[in-house]
Amino acid sequence: MEVVGALTWIALGAWLVLASWWWWGMRRMPYLSASRGAPGDAAAGPPPGGWPAVSMVVAARDEAATIAAALRTWLAQDYAALEIVVVDDRSRDGTLAVVEEVLAAQRASDPEAAHAASGGPSARCLRVDELPEGWLGKVHAQARGAELGRGAWLLFVDADVRLAPSAVRTAVAAALRADADHLALLPRFDAPRGWAGHLVLAFEAAFALLLTVLLRPWRAPDPRTPTTLGIGAFGLYRRSAYDRSGGHEAVRMRPDDDLALAASVKRSGGSSLVAFGPALASVTWYPTLAEAMRGLEKNAFAGLRYSVPLVVLVGLGLLATHVLPFAVALVGFGAARAAGVAVVLVVTLVYAWYGRRSDTPAWYALLHPVSVTALVWAMVRSTFATLASGRIEWRGTSYALADLRAARDRDEARRQPRSRAEAREAGSTGQSRNRPRT
Repeated sequence: MEVVGALTWIALGAWLVLASWWWWGMRRMPYLSASRGAPGDAAAGPPPGGWPAVSMVVAARDEAATIAAALRTWLAQDYAALEIVVVDDRSRDGTLAVVEEVLAAQRASDPEAAHAASGGPSARCLRVDELPEGWLGKVHAQARGAELGRGAWLLFVDADVRLAPSAVRTAVAAALRADADHLALLPRFDAPRGWAGHLVLAFEAAFALLLTVLLRPWRAPDPRTPTTLGIGAFGLYRRSAYDRSGGHEAVRMRPDDDLALAASVKRSGGSSLVAFGPALASVTWYPTLAEAMRGLEKNAFAGLRYSVPLVVLVGLGLLATHVLPFAVALVGFGAARAAGVAVVLVVTLVYAWYGRRSDTPAWYALLHPVSVTALVWAMVRSTFATLASGRIEWRGTSYALADLRAARDRDEARRQPRSRAEAREAGSTGQSRNRPRT
């Protein structure tokens, strides 16, 4: 019991330090609300030179059940300079037919189909039937969509993401105001109905909290650090910065492609911004907790650099600091129990603050140990499944672990740390450079 008590007190100290540091950073991140074009709205009027053209690229594989609802929200954007490029990546469930049906219905409701005149976005589709060697399927589909798009900005969204009508306009306005080359938007995660839905959403909230502690997204605007955060649900990129980084070609074998692309853009000299945007973008994650855990199999081991010692270290650390204190708070005694209760209170405060920004209930703090246990199990499951087969399975396609490791090693080799003088110079030039505003 003495060891358990000591670990609980250590966990409390870690929570107090990390929670204070996390809150201090996260409160600096902007919160983007749905813009209605009202007088005085920061995003109401166009910037000098007009709104830049944006190509929204959507890679879809077997998304027939969800893409129609999402596509209707994309077509409802109040951004005239928007083109939507849907890339059907070898779907077998009729995804392309669903997309074409929605587009046909839209054309029927607007017989003239005069999108330019009506101020609505345009849309087109591309079918990919073969995956070239040396590419992950989704990454290749996004690369093809980026090639097809004509916009000065590229917006990558997942096929099930629903957008508020002003989402694109608000995001572009925020990126232009910040002179950012990349804007990542933290969406709202909607849960399926019932108790199972609460488990899924609590799992997502715990995962997001841990990810923000690890990646420190509030430091994304700082040119002196490579820190940033890429989000598959909504990632806006200035095309010139995307091309300069090598685009998806540079991350073609990265299961964590959203994180890798954002890092690649910033590493090549681009500036980055991460913002809360639950009122602008939403997505329903997985219908059950078991499916959410299976969904992490493709990238949990990859996110830990394919390192078994790192998996063990992170797993034990999470259990000791995020699960053990809750157990001690329930069944412990004396000072150890007091420390456990204090950890529960700190976690509750963290969830309460984060919930106001992400639209998730604060009481999910009570499910935090369950969520973290499930996350650790997903990490272990991903590690064993990958090592046992020597491959990663992703959306019906299998990829060799040796190839994925080699790709990460090549990417790591390109990351050359800069001196402080170079970082200061990059920061000063990044703040003063005169980019075209469209």
